[in-house]
Amino acid sequence: MCNCHQFKRLYLFLSMLLFAGLIVSFIPAQEASPAPAAKHDSLQALGFNITIEDLVRLLDLQRSLFLDPAAKVNTDWQDKFDELVVREIPATANRYAYAVDSDQGLQYVVIRGTHNLRNAILDLEYWKDRSPILGINLHHGFEKAALAVFNDLELRLKPKMPIVVAGHSLGAAEAIIVGMLLTKNGYTVEKILASGPPKVTDDEGWEQFESLPVIRVVSAYDPVPFLPPKSFYPESPYTQAGMLLMLLDGPYVTIAEPTYFDNMPAAFKGVQKLDAHFDVIDHRIWIYADRAREKLAALEYVPFAGWEQYAKPRGDAKDAPKK
Repeated sequence: MCNCHQFKRLYLFLSMLLFAGLIVSFIPAQEASPAPAAKHDSLQALGFNITIEDLVRLLDLQRSLFLDPAAKVNTDWQDKFDELVVREIPATANRYAYAVDSDQGLQYVVIRGTHNLRNAILDLEYWKDRSPILGINLHHGFEKAALAVFNDLELRLKPKMPIVVAGHSLGAAEAIIVGMLLTKNGYTVEKILASGPPKVTDDEGWEQFESLPVIRVVSAYDPVPFLPPKSFYPESPYTQAGMLLMLLDGPYVTIAEPTYFDNMPAAFKGVQKLDAHFDVIDHRIWIYADRAREKLAALEYVPFAGWEQYAKPRGDAKDAPKK
């Protein structure tokens, strides 16, 4: 249960989330030359175990799961899978899709991101709990949401078929923890696609699950991967782990070190040089899907230093796409 100190931190977290898109200091504009781009045939060549086509497919399914009623999700996607069901989780006011693709020999679990007030409260229940199942420190709200999915999901899983878990935002955090739970219970996890992932555990936790096949994807100017901030647990902070594929504009991508997301103020100051800003709008799932789709025709890698020159905040896309 939260004490007063935790409520103070909770208030700070909420404030940071609401104002994540604001500029935190004023730095004079500076001239800089973009780093040269380099063409690559695939995301695998960059070290990410996924094709651009599969990335687009999973992000599009997440977008549909976020925007559409269950009946429409089924209508739009049923011919792409042998089985597809959308499951509602009343305890957390969240949902996930379970699907089977026999041609690929894979079953899919795709978890929706933050969609309502109850989901947002889960995001803000950031204090650490020692998981009795996994034996690591986990974000309280994320573990609660992930356990609700896992308990519903396990009844429908095919025990010997590999599993792909995917999610965006809150769903990304749940996907990572569900992947941990599946692995702990002897299932084969093929990969975990976590797009726009907040942090779920600390360095000790990641040491226990260093072989977890997580593909972390972030979109340019998305502030959520910085959360919860390092300042909440300075001695043992929440951390990202592993390289993060950053989607820029057009064909461009780059790779961010996990430590980049340890210091939100420094990152915010860095993008001000080009009169840009982090914005929660750039966290939206349709922004991710749009940026990924732009790379289907060509994919070009740019060094992380100077990535801001290859992307602009998409603050003009404040509303959901027209249906």
